[in-house]
Amino acid sequence: MKRHLLFSWVLVVSLMLVGIPASANGQDAQAEPEEEKPLAGWDNGFYIKSKDDQFKMKINGRVQTKFETQKISGLQKPAGGRATLPADTFSDSFSLRRGRIQTMGTLFGKVDWVTILTATTRSTTADPRIDFWGWATYNVAPSFMITTGVIQLPMDRMGENSSAWLLTIEPGLTATQSDGVKDLTIARDSFGLPLDLGLRIDGDVGKYFSYALGASNGGSFRNLNANNELSYGGRLQFNVLGDAVPFKETDFDWSEKPRLSIGAGTGWEDHDAADENTPAVTRRWSWSSSGDLAFRWRGFSLNSEAYYRILKLSASTVEDTNADRKLKDIGYYASAGYYVIPHKLELSLLASQIFREGPDNNGNEFGGGINWYIHKNNVKFQLDYTNVLDYDDVAGLNNATYHRVRAMFSTFL
Repeated sequence: MKRHLLFSWVLVVSLMLVGIPASANGQDAQAEPEEEKPLAGWDNGFYIKSKDDQFKMKINGRVQTKFETQKISGLQKPAGGRATLPADTFSDSFSLRRGRIQTMGTLFGKVDWVTILTATTRSTTADPRIDFWGWATYNVAPSFMITTGVIQLPMDRMGENSSAWLLTIEPGLTATQSDGVKDLTIARDSFGLPLDLGLRIDGDVGKYFSYALGASNGGSFRNLNANNELSYGGRLQFNVLGDAVPFKETDFDWSEKPRLSIGAGTGWEDHDAADENTPAVTRRWSWSSSGDLAFRWRGFSLNSEAYYRILKLSASTVEDTNADRKLKDIGYYASAGYYVIPHKLELSLLASQIFREGPDNNGNEFGGGINWYIHKNNVKFQLDYTNVLDYDDVAGLNNATYHRVRAMFSTFL
């Protein structure tokens, strides 16, 4: 009996001794902490955040340097004189198209904020300008946001696009640039609504529909609302195949499934300002509408948009051919791109036209280019050519043809 008890005791103790390391190893495996994500580092910018992801801040920026050479030829129409043919003129220039430092972040997991300090030159001149602005977005729900600050009034797809993802160095002449310049054409403003201080809401209705509505000062975000008038804009988008087309002109993301989005928008601007060509006439208001289409699939991108606008004047001008104190303009742009080497080499085409009320008063632009993505979209080189024909019967301005060759080197942090 004693032998049996001794044998049992030895067996139990042996099993316990064998089990202790196994149990300890199991505890160690369970107790081994998961690898924590870094709270600071680099992700398209320097970032820092809290452990619970409720608070974040990122600093990034961009530098875009541009070279442009152009040949100008055409008929000069001096006031009260005969049309004369000047010699062809050439111009070459380097410019800092955009230099930007940007901070952004999240507060309490609900509020996103952005501040931007930027130095820019115009799309048509080398005149520099420095601006500082920002906005804050309250994410009420995953499909509903409220933004206040310097906003882009919604109306057209081009107004929502980022300049970091354009197919050509500059958009077509129908566009209002992100720096607020509207003088790409001679006689009258291009299409689109400007950046300004205001309020905007964005939302989704399921995966097929999205909308945006906004109101702003309608003057300039660098000044008070001098005329006490507001501007309004709205846009509705239908994602035909379920997935929305991002607000990028290119398909760098390489959409494995086709994406198709169709949009429509409208906007009202209160100007109450002197006409640029006839200072004795006041521009009362303008109403613009647009319809757009965007398609993406495996490196191919297609963008198109059509515009219609009515500009109300206080009196008739030489452009007011209907003598109704309203100027009616229509226009369109279309751009296409394709990656001959995925994520590296892209070819692009551009067509854009504006048909303004008034004699000999239109604008055309056609061209194309090549984009080399040196390191993703963080470092890239773009080269393009556009042929621009500006026809303008306003005394003292050119009927000119512009042959423009542009190159731009971009670095995005």
